[in-house]
Formats: sequence, C-alpha cells, structure tokens
Amino acid sequence: MKTQTTIQIRAGDLKSAIAGLGKLIPRSQTSLPVLQCVKVDMPKRGILRFTATDLHLTLTLDVPVVWEKKVEPFLVPMPRLREMIRQTRADERLSVGPVAKTPPLEEFPDTSVFRASPIELPDPAVAGLVHAFACSSQDESRHILRGAFLDTSGKGSKAHRIVGTDGRHLFSSNSLHLPGVKKPLILPDHKIWQWKPIAEARPWTLRIGVERNGTTPFRVVAPGWSLQGATVEGNYPNYRQVIPPGDQFKTRVNVSEAALDTMARLIPRLPGKKLANRPIGLHLEKGRLGLLARESNDEPWILHPIDAVEARGPDLCTFVNRDYLKKAAAFGLCEISLTDAMSPVQISRRGDLMIVMPVRAIDPERIERPKCDPARKPSSGKRKKSAPSKPRRSRPPRKKAKAQSESDDPIGAVEVRIAKANEALASAGQQLDSANDSLRTARRRRSEDHEELRGFRSLFSSIRKIAGGSN
Repeated sequence: MKTQTTIQIRAGDLKSAIAGLGKLIPRSQTSLPVLQCVKVDMPKRGILRFTATDLHLTLTLDVPVVWEKKVEPFLVPMPRLREMIRQTRADERLSVGPVAKTPPLEEFPDTSVFRASPIELPDPAVAGLVHAFACSSQDESRHILRGAFLDTSGKGSKAHRIVGTDGRHLFSSNSLHLPGVKKPLILPDHKIWQWKPIAEARPWTLRIGVERNGTTPFRVVAPGWSLQGATVEGNYPNYRQVIPPGDQFKTRVNVSEAALDTMARLIPRLPGKKLANRPIGLHLEKGRLGLLARESNDEPWILHPIDAVEARGPDLCTFVNRDYLKKAAAFGLCEISLTDAMSPVQISRRGDLMIVMPVRAIDPERIERPKCDPARKPSSGKRKKSAPSKPRRSRPPRKKAKAQSESDDPIGAVEVRIAKANEALASAGQQLDSANDSLRTARRRRSEDHEELRGFRSLFSSIRKIAGGSN
C-alpha cells in the first residue's frame, strides 16, 4: 500500500456519515471482513465519498472537505471510524487515512454501473415511498411484501400507486403519475430508507436498468447520497381487494391537525403496551373522539378524550394495533372511516390512505369514562358577533377556572393522571420496600430461633446422656 496523507474532516460530518453507513454495516463480525470496511475516495475536489455495502444495497455518501490533492481510494474499518468519533465535538478536525491490516481494496465489491434515463420523482411520490417502506413486511419468509410496490398498471394521467403492506395494515399513495416507470416494480425495503437525511432529502431521481441475470438494477440519487441495488422479483399480491369501497363505510370522522398531533403524542404514553396485539380503542360518542387503553385485561378500559370532531354517521367503537394508529397520525392521515367494530378501518387524507385490520378486545363495553363537558363543534376560524354583556361584579373562583382549563387540555389531564399514577407507584414501591425489610427481619429472627432451638436440643441431649450414665 502506498503511503498517503491523511484527510482532515469535521467530526460532525463524519458522525452523520457513520450513522447512515452503520445501517448497512452490522456491529457483529460478518463472514467477509471486507464488508466491515468503508471505501473512501475523492470523486472531485472538495468532496470525500464514503461507500458501504451489504451485497444487497450499496450506499454512497458525499461529505465536503477542504483538500486540494488527489486521493487514491482506500478502505477503513468501520470499528476504526466509530472509535474516532467518540467524545469529540462537532467542530473538531479528524484525520482519515489508510489503516494497517485492512483487506485489499480489490476485495471490496464493485458497484455495477448501468446507464438509464433519470426519472425525477415528485414530492408526493417520495413521501409515498417512505411511508410504504414503513408499512412493508419485516417477515423474511414473505419476500414479496418486503418492499414498496410501484404500480403503474393503471390507465390514466393519475392512475399510478405506491403500496406497502405486511398483511395487517396497508398503505397506498394514489393519484400519482410516474411516466418513466414503464412497468410495475418492487423496491426492496431497508431501515436505511427511514434514516432522516435520506427520508427528508429532495429531490429523488430514480434510474432503472435493463434486466440481466434475472434481476433489474435500480439507483436512487438525491443531494449528498445515492442508493443502489436490485428490485424484488415476483408478482405483488392483489392489494386492491383489501381496500373497501367508499359506500361501505357508515361513519366518517374528520380529525383536526391539533387533534391529530394530540393523538400522536398521547398514544406512546397510554398503558397496555405489553398486551397481545397492543390494542387501543377508537371511541366515537356524541361528537367526541377518544382513545381506549388499559394496563391489563382484568381492568376496565379508560377513555382518554381527544377532541370534538366533525362526524357523519352513527357512534362506533373499534380496536386496532396502537403502532398502526400512531403511524397513521404521523403520516398526517386525518379522515377515519368506519363500518363496524370488526371491519377494517380506513384512515386517509387526499390521495393517501391506510387500511388497518381490527383486533379483538376483551370486555370492550367495560369503559370508565372521565367527567367532561358536552362536545363542541370544531372551530371554523370565524367568530360570531355577540351582544355586549354586563360586566361581572365579582371574579369567578380561581379553582373553577383551573379545572376548566384542565378539561380543555386533554394532554394536561393525561399528564396529571400520569403524575398521580407515578405517586401511587412510588408509594407502592415504598410499601414493597418496607414489606421486604419486614420479611428480611422475620427471616433473620427465624434463623436465630432455629440456632437457639438447635442449642436447646444439643443441651437436652447432653443432659439425657449424663442422666443415663448416672443410672
């Protein structure tokens, strides 16, 4: 190996690169030592390129550096890079260069080069791909479902879809037009797609190569990174039969952005995370939407009010997996469509929708309801003129105002409950510690009593022997 001058790079830039590269390079040792290494080269002046691969996907990241000389490609072990960034500040300068006892550069897998016309994906398509990857299957035995399906079989200007499902929930981004994608294809899922610098980068450009050796290569390019691999081969299942027709739903609920944000923040705090299927109830009653949750199956369901909503149709209550409901809220899906307690739930917004399969709940009618005010219609943003009222002679009690503000703020009410529960848990912990101390004291006394009893027995035995000898 030729001696090279080390390259200076900001610790903050290197940390960000390692966070992404580490999603392709596991911390545990692989059968091929070269897959534990990162390829470093300089494609042009001022840009340092890092490349990592797991033989299925290849990620390249470009990091800016101040360096004028030409750099020959070299390999750096990933553990070495992780060690370099420990306890460093973002503005520190670190030296990156060849390391002794590294596999030869020739052993690093080459990235297949192919030429294809670039297809710039619109923002809705990029967001749809990220959401579809988040809903795809993680089951290795369901190979076809482990990816995002770009369905271009529909005829029309906006008849293309992007779909992801694991068999229990399904995401579909509709009303798209991808003219450069000539036939349907499946892009493989990987946790790298959920990495923030990739998920939030814009724009994305897709290139699809010509099929060879039974595989079709693809490459997605965005500012600062590129990801290359092979599409998933096979026939995607008929997902359309899972999507209920629009006239089947009996109840439709429009949730405001504020209520949607409340749901996204409240769901992780609710009890019942260890229950089978992690159930959470969608409860609509008299114009109010609430969530049902409980810690164990022998407790009643506790109703956590969300907000007054615009609802059309009869009141309903159905239970779904909390992870899917949280995901729908994070996607910004705000229209909930219900048929009955045991039918699939559709959560949608414009061209995006999610179908969630219901879960069975034990004693769904055993509900503990908090005291709350009658439902009010969501504010339309316009204030109605009201007649001037006479000034009050005395101020209302402060305690009453405080109670009113707490009822208007469901998050505050939940936080109060959580604080009370923490106090009760702390008190129970103190009682348990006291009980343990008492138990240890009782055991110690029992041990002392046993020792004393053994002493009495030994003394009694000696007396009997002495008495027997004297006779």
